[in-house]
Amino acid sequence: MACTPQASLSGVTYDCASIIGGLKRVYVGYRVGDGATIEGLEDMIDAGDVTIDKDITSATYGQITVGGTVATSGVFEPIGFNKKDGVSVFTDVTTVNADGSKEVVPTVLVEIPKMSVANMGAMALMSQANVELVALVETAADTWHLVGADFGLYAGTVDGSSGTGRQEKNRYQLTLTGSEGELAYQFTSKDDFDAIATA
Repeated sequence: MACTPQASLSGVTYDCASIIGGLKRVYVGYRVGDGATIEGLEDMIDAGDVTIDKDITSATYGQITVGGTVATSGVFEPIGFNKKDGVSVFTDVTTVNADGSKEVVPTVLVEIPKMSVANMGAMALMSQANVELVALVETAADTWHLVGADFGLYAGTVDGSSGTGRQEKNRYQLTLTGSEGELAYQFTSKDDFDAIATA
C-alpha cells in the first residue's frame, strides 16, 4: 500500500545559463560546539542566526535564511584549494528503496596543496573519531549549500601523497561524507551564505 503524499509535486526547472561545474569555496565547521569555547552550527540556530525550513509542505522547504545581525562568530573555517584542480567536487546522492527506506549520502572532496605542517594539523583535527562536521559549499553555478546539517559529516578519508615526480602534485585529499535524511539545504542568496561563512 502506498503512503499518502505529504505535499503537491513541484515542477523541475531547466536553466541553460549557469550550469557550469566546479566549486568556488568550501568552509568547514562543527555541527555542535563544546558548550563553552567552541561554537557550532547548532549554536547559530539556537541564537537565531540561521533558520532552516524543514517543513516539506512549505513553498520554501529546504531554504536557509539568516536572521538580522549574525551574533555567533568563528564557526566556519575556509578550506583553500585550486578551483581548477579537476578533483574537488560536491555530490549529493539520494537512494530510495522499494521497502520504503531512504538515504542521502553527501560527499565533499577537496584537494589541498600541499602536505605542509599546517595542513597536516588541520586534517588531524577534522579526522578525529566521532566528530560531527558541517560544510558550506559554493558551486561555480552560483548555488550555496549547507551540507550535513541534520546528522553531520565526518572525514571519511584523508589521503596524503608526495607525488612520484614533478609532473604530480604534493597534496592532501580530504573527503567529508555523511548520511542525511534529505538533500543538502540551500541558501537563496550569496549574501546570506557570506554572512554565515565569514562571521
